[in-house]
Amino acid sequence: MIRLAIVLGMCVHCVSSLSAEDPGVQTPREVRFDVFVRSDHRSTKQVLNYVEALKKRVAGLDIRVHDLIKDRSQLSLLVEISKAAGRDKPVLPAFHCCQRTYFGFITADRSGPEIEKLFTADVYTRATCSRCNKLKAFLPGLQKRWPAIRFRIYEVDDDSNARARWEALCRGSGVPPGLPTIDFARRVIIGYQGDEVTGAQIESLIQQVSGASSALPSRPGVEDQSNRTLHPSAGLTLVSTTARPSTLSRLTSGSLNSGSLNSGSLNSGSLILGRPRLNSATYVRLISEDVEQFDTLELPGEAEISEIGELATEPKVLQSESSDEAIEVPIWGRLRVDELGMPLFTLVVGLVDGFNPCAMWILVFLLSVLVNIKDRKKIVIIAGTFVVVSGLAYFAFMAAWLNLFILVGIIRPVQIALGGLALLIGVVNVKDFFAFKKGISFSIPERHKPGLYRRVREIVSAKYLTVALSGAIALAVIVNMIELLCTAGLPALYTQILTLQNFPVWENYLYLGLYILAYMFDDALLVTIVVVTLSHHKLQEREGRWLKLISGIVILLLGLVMLFRPQWLQFSGV
Repeated sequence: MIRLAIVLGMCVHCVSSLSAEDPGVQTPREVRFDVFVRSDHRSTKQVLNYVEALKKRVAGLDIRVHDLIKDRSQLSLLVEISKAAGRDKPVLPAFHCCQRTYFGFITADRSGPEIEKLFTADVYTRATCSRCNKLKAFLPGLQKRWPAIRFRIYEVDDDSNARARWEALCRGSGVPPGLPTIDFARRVIIGYQGDEVTGAQIESLIQQVSGASSALPSRPGVEDQSNRTLHPSAGLTLVSTTARPSTLSRLTSGSLNSGSLNSGSLNSGSLILGRPRLNSATYVRLISEDVEQFDTLELPGEAEISEIGELATEPKVLQSESSDEAIEVPIWGRLRVDELGMPLFTLVVGLVDGFNPCAMWILVFLLSVLVNIKDRKKIVIIAGTFVVVSGLAYFAFMAAWLNLFILVGIIRPVQIALGGLALLIGVVNVKDFFAFKKGISFSIPERHKPGLYRRVREIVSAKYLTVALSGAIALAVIVNMIELLCTAGLPALYTQILTLQNFPVWENYLYLGLYILAYMFDDALLVTIVVVTLSHHKLQEREGRWLKLISGIVILLLGLVMLFRPQWLQFSGV
């Protein structure tokens, strides 16, 4: 019988051990919440009532109440927390959680929501952002593991106030806006590279700031009388501890950084921003050392109205790259995969836009007339001026599209309207391949061509080069104005896609410049061929049909994607 009992006991122990080690069984983790009060302050009763209600309302919150009247040694911890929060001296009451601190208390209704922001993560997303959707799918599981952490999700396209806060947050962090953006514990994480990368970073951050890895130990030989005096509820824990005075200077001079997020702990595709604050390792060391009392320090007073709240701090930017998403190549150095998307896309669309019969027709005609003068230098100067001015006019045209979309914002109705317009233009261009200029057609109207022919001949026959250049400039501007409808599809689509990336202004215009370079490539190639060969070749209808077909297919595909899969058009971490 004894042997049977021993065997059964061993089996029970093995089963319990296996279940404890089962990674599929995840125990909810607690987040530490420290409250500092003085029992002789008039606000203390209100604070304790609020804290008790908070304990019942928020699962996973390990609330510790410290009465500085009963235990002055808690003052050392409060001083360090206050310094980490940016205050020269502490005031009461003080609420500390996730390395953020709120000072003062008015009422539960007025101060409560602000206090609860200490353990709240603001998540800024967009409905059309694929990475945002991956983050949203990850958060419910994270919420189960950390039930005390609140995740507030804001759609920046639907909430103008949230969009303004998101943009201000990114600007204050010194980085261009990107999506998704997570603001938690005075850190900002931008981008999402999957559950194993950014998801793990988010949970690691929560773990670091939770303060739940250790409890505040009671001092040996000192009875904790404050628990009975301040709060009879078993739901709250009041503790006693001490800290060494020398730790004050050590913490503020450098050890605060020891447990903070650093570049070695980050993976590519995300930015983690934040000012180093009181980390878990320092927290443990501070509260566990046997040190002298702070009897000589003055107890903090109650917070004045002007002292109530949380001080804002400037975040520090930390960034790292993962080796599996970057390669080292000669000359060019380190290249990131996600940074190649938008530039390559820009070049491809710009090239396709450049091979547009509307844009090429007048240049080909100009070159066919210029070649008769047999002067390569003059051909280069006149035709080159035409190409450059055309590019500048097109740049201004695209900049207008870009600023319109920035002003209006990235809203779904605009995308739907633009996608519908793209489908119309694409279908008409494809139709022109099979039925050239029959029915509706986005081409330069026939009635404008005689006037353009006349201007071209005037340029070629001009006696002075300056007159010819002036004519080429005027012709380039006129042609670009006439062909706006013909070429509106791709520029409008591209600038809308560029707006989706949330780049800073200077980067938007750099991409427009890259687009124009690709757009002008075919024109520059034509000028080069004519100068070298002095050929009289003109653009034939057959070639125009093929150019129409290519541009029509590209516009059609982009329109379909914008209507049904707009998230495919995002190339950065947004």
